[in-house]
Amino acid sequence: MSHTEVSASPTTTSVAAIPPWLSADRLPALRSLFLGLTLFVALLVWVAFSVGLIPQGTHLVTKLRVFGCMTWVYALVQILDLKIWHSRFARRRRALSRLPESVEGWLLGQMIAWFGIVYYALTDDARWFIAGLMLLLLSFAVFPIRTPR
Repeated sequence: MSHTEVSASPTTTSVAAIPPWLSADRLPALRSLFLGLTLFVALLVWVAFSVGLIPQGTHLVTKLRVFGCMTWVYALVQILDLKIWHSRFARRRRALSRLPESVEGWLLGQMIAWFGIVYYALTDDARWFIAGLMLLLLSFAVFPIRTPR
């Protein structure tokens, strides 16, 4: 066999099976896990503030707000791309990750909520977390669980 001979790659020609933990009947449990984990970590941060364990990082507020705006823009563009535009980048990312579209959408929503938790932990301002939690809940509605055909 020559090194210049063209042959199809096994990764591009075979269709990988969906792992059992990503089957349609387990997605509600996965969605509940995402929400529960997000709320639990937020509760830990709230308790740590209540007890006075976490010092406030007020010197980071401006940088965090800029980073938060960039994170929101990134997540919203990715959600729109995943749900509406279906660009080649989104198709390639979905093919490589082998995650269902709903799980990718939920993870993008969770990313925003987790940024809100970090912001809350450093500044004692829960508005970013509440907004992120609303986006996470909205991602559950925008990316419903679908059974494979």
